[in-house]
Amino acid sequence: IFNLQALEHVNARLLELYPDDEERFDIVLMTNNHAQVGVRLINSINHYGLTIERFCMTGGKSPIGYLTAYLTNLYLSADSEKVQEAIEAGIASATMFTANKDVAYSDTQLRVAFDGDAVLFSDESEQIVKEQGLDRFFEHEQLNENKPLAQGPLKGFLEDLGKLQKKFYAKNERLNCPIRTFLVTARSAASSGARVLKTLRSWGLEIDEALFLAGAPKGPILVKIRPHIFFDDQMFHIEGAQKLGTIAAHVPYGIAQKYHKSA
Repeated sequence: IFNLQALEHVNARLLELYPDDEERFDIVLMTNNHAQVGVRLINSINHYGLTIERFCMTGGKSPIGYLTAYLTNLYLSADSEKVQEAIEAGIASATMFTANKDVAYSDTQLRVAFDGDAVLFSDESEQIVKEQGLDRFFEHEQLNENKPLAQGPLKGFLEDLGKLQKKFYAKNERLNCPIRTFLVTARSAASSGARVLKTLRSWGLEIDEALFLAGAPKGPILVKIRPHIFFDDQMFHIEGAQKLGTIAAHVPYGIAQKYHKSA
């Protein structure tokens, strides 16, 4: 359900520019199937022409315990319980949802879109929205504009993407960088956007494009961006993205999960 060709293109470009450097994307297939299923998995991977060399087959046990051993930067699964387990273990993780219609994606540029609160950042501000309302939220963000937000579960993954981007920048390939990142947030730029941008700056991180939607639906913007994957903590936005053809991934973190479960 995830386009691996863009990842493989990034790896090929990195190998060309840095032939002695092994810092590239490394895909590990993790499954709780038994090892006997391995031959079928290998045949399927070869059939689709995918480059996946590392397998972890746990014979009925959860593979989450192996994530740290594999130095996992991001864990993706269709199993929401395993994803929740990984998040609780401090590993960047999200539940994958396929798009409801086919959309053409770039094979030569990996495009990753992130929500802000409870994804890149903590849910501190979202708690105020849920418990005290928007007016108090806007007031809080303006008062704390120069205080960086705490990090969220996918901050480290954005950092990893940034490290790879800088490898291209160092070779004067900024304009031809095969990785592009997007912040797609329901925040308003005028009333609560400055704190987000200042937080990224304080972390030493860049985002290629920042889209502040002020509460407008994210789906139409994602159609224009065409990211290979979009991360959000709220199922409402995941479902909206799915309907319009975006592969979306739900991050089960923060106060929004409490409200989702109670609903």
